Order: sequence, then structure tokens, then C-alpha cells
Amino acid sequence: MKSDLPLSVAPGRIQDILALGFEALPFAALFFMPNDDMTLLWRNSAHEVMTDTVGVDVAGKGIFEAFPPSADADGSKAVEGIRSAVAEILRTGEPQEVGPARFDLVNENGVYMEHHWQMHFAPIREDGEIIAILQTARDVTEATLTARLAQSHRRAATSTASVAYFSYDPETDLFLRHDAIDAMFGFAPEEAGPYAAPFFERVHQDDIGAVHAEVARVLAAPPGEIASFDYRVPLPNGEERFVRIRGEIATDPIDRRPKLVGTFVDLTDIENARRELERAVEVREALVVEANHRIKNSLQIALSLLRLQASRLIVTGGPAAERARAALRAVESRVRAVADVHAAIQIDGDVARIDVITLFNRLVQSTRKSAELQEQALVFEHPAEACKLKSDTAIALSLMLNELLTNAIKHGSPRPNTPVKLLLEVWPDDKLQITVENSHSDSSQTLDIDSSGTGERLIQQFAEQIGAEVSRSKDPNRFVAQITMPVEA
Repeated sequence: MKSDLPLSVAPGRIQDILALGFEALPFAALFFMPNDDMTLLWRNSAHEVMTDTVGVDVAGKGIFEAFPPSADADGSKAVEGIRSAVAEILRTGEPQEVGPARFDLVNENGVYMEHHWQMHFAPIREDGEIIAILQTARDVTEATLTARLAQSHRRAATSTASVAYFSYDPETDLFLRHDAIDAMFGFAPEEAGPYAAPFFERVHQDDIGAVHAEVARVLAAPPGEIASFDYRVPLPNGEERFVRIRGEIATDPIDRRPKLVGTFVDLTDIENARRELERAVEVREALVVEANHRIKNSLQIALSLLRLQASRLIVTGGPAAERARAALRAVESRVRAVADVHAAIQIDGDVARIDVITLFNRLVQSTRKSAELQEQALVFEHPAEACKLKSDTAIALSLMLNELLTNAIKHGSPRPNTPVKLLLEVWPDDKLQITVENSHSDSSQTLDIDSSGTGERLIQQFAEQIGAEVSRSKDPNRFVAQITMPVEA
């Protein structure tokens, strides 16, 4: 206990006051005289800790001498508030409350640090006379700054992302909200009134049932359950807005009632942009499909012309005509391979892709038809899952495979019991291996093909283009060719 008390207050009186046990209070407390300087008489250790002035003797000093206010940051407002509270106590004799009020304190480096206080002032009487004033205080800086930060977040969210906050009482239908919500629903300020009914009425009739069901669900759910609404709002002017709500049930600290609190987000711009993009993608895909359809038709016309020319050469006869006919058939098979790619093309994401299994099935069917082979004389074995490649890669691969199938048939006489086999494998390290094999050799049965070396050059050029490796082996009884290449991500 301090002994240097002002002489205007009898030590016995203060002793009696302190005997009431104020030192043991868990919150900050001090006594000061009700004079102009508000001279400090005593404070407890909790006040020393809260103001970070442990061991500093302030008794006998005026309150604003011991704790000088800052020249800015609302320091003068706090001084005015405290003086007004003391004057009111002296006038009415009733306790007074001040705050939250900002009153900054000087730290150990002499720099003012922001502080906010909630203060209570009560008179101390003896024989009906006010001899001192008790001040108790709570440091509410953290709560004040947290609330201010939350308000900043709300303002920033409202201004930058069309986010608006609300509180809704399902029992009374009272709807407290940001003005931006009225604008989302096409209401002028204060037009809709304090209740939610007008807003429910503007929800799209196909969506309102789900909205009511979600409100009922979250009311019955455990605490912390998130309510989620996405719905359309047709406006009186013919426009349509897209609104998203996220919220949860919380107890209102004022009336202790459960309220649905959360945010409205206007997604109209985003939804309109999504729809425009979706329409653009549909148009693009339609154009790609139409372009491939036209390319396929043009290639079919070219194939028909090649077949017509080959038929005329048959009529002409002779070794030269036969060689020309063989060359035309080689060109025809290559054009057909490209046509098969365009027939199998699909739109996948943002690129044109082709399922390799679908493409190889087309090539196998075309090869059977042109070589007049039975179905079991040329077989295709493949995984069950689809494997897609970009269209330019698929074109190169189909031309390579066309040449290898032609060579496999050339070096043997495929039959159902000794077929040419096409095997597609997808390896775990994201590689494709394609094997063409004919284990039956019969040099007396050959297919007329181009022997100019064009096929070999095509295979090598396309292998380099798509990063593939090609290996081949041939002996009197067996022909095997393999293509190994990476699968595109």
C-alpha cells in the first residue's frame, strides 16, 4: 500500500477503503480525487500490469499527468469523456460508463501504442460526501481491432466481389441486410421493408422449393452446418440475376435467438460469362466437327477418283498399267488412313482428340476390305479403356500403321487360322506399344503395293515427328514390327 497520499484525503479514510479488498480484484482498479486534476490516490497491481507500468509510482499525480494522452488519435475525446463522467457523478451521484474509448499509452520506447478501454466510474462516499472516485477498466483493444478488421473485410468484399452480409430470423421473418442485397433483387432502398417475404417472392419458381428446404435443413442440423443456396432471381425489368448464399445458424448476442447469418454473392456476371463461353465452345466444336466432316467427304471423293483411275488401268492391261494401278492403290490406302482419322475425331477439352482404339478399328476394317480378307484373317487386340491422342499425332500414327499393316499382309497370306495380328498395349510408364505381326510366310501370295520406298520414308518421318521408335524383324516365317511412343498428358 502506498503511503504518499494527498493531504486533502485523510489516510484513515483511504485505509478503510482499501481494507475492502480492492487489491485482490482480478481487473484494473484505481482511486482518484474528484478535483480538477483528478489526483491519483492508489491503484492495484492489475492496473499496473494492464498499463505495462509495473513499479511506477503514480500516486499524487493528476490522472492525465501520470498517463498523458496522445496529441492525436482521439486522445482529446477520451479526456473529454472521462471529465464529463466525473462531472456527472458529482452532479447526480450516480456511476457512469465510458467507452469503448481510445486512449493510447506510451511504451518503453516512448512511442504511443493504440489502446481501447471500457471504463466504469463509481463514487466513494463517507457521511454522504463523495471523497473519491473508483475507476475500473478493461482493455478491449483486441476486440475493438478485431471488429474493425471484420468491418474492413466486409467493406472490401462488398465493393470488390459483390458480397453482402445478412442476418435472418426464420421465426419472425426479420431480415437485416446490406443495401447491396436489395439491389441484387431489384428493390429500391427501403422498398422491400424489414422482412424477407418480398425477397422469397422474387426467387425463381423452379428454385424456391429448394431454398425453403435448405433453410429447414440447416435449422435442424448441428451447430456449424453450412447452408448453401444457388438460385435465380427474375427481375421486373426482364433481367435475371444469379445469387449464391452461404451461411450458418448462430445465436444473436442481443436477443439470444437463433439467426441464419452469412453472405449473398451476386454471380450474374460470372454466370453470364460462363454461358457465353459455353456457347462459344459449342460453336467452336460444331465448326471443328463440320470441318472434319467436310475434310472426310473431300478425301472420300479423292478415294473414289483413285479407284476410278485404277479401274481404268485394269481395262488397259499390261505391265506398266499394273504398276500404275499398284501405285494408285498405295496412295489410296494412305488417303483412306487420313480419312479414317477425320471420321473418328472428337472434341475433348480444348483440343481435337481421337480414341486410338476407335481409329485402329477403322483402319483394320478398311484394310480387310481393300485386301479382301476375312474378319478373322486380320485381328485387333486392345485394352478395354479408351486411349486418346491429339489429332495431328493420330494422323501420323495412322499413316505409319497403314504402311506396317500393308507390309505385314505383303509378306504373308493371312487366313483365319494364321491371321495378321495388331496388338495395342498401354504401359504403366505412359507409353504405347503397337505390334503388327504375321507369322505365316507365303511368297506366292502378295498384295500389289508401292515398292518405291515411299512407305519407308513416311514411317521414318512420322516417327521423328511424334517421338516414336520403330523396330522391325523379318525372316522366312515371321514378320514383326513395333511402334513405341509416349502417351500425351
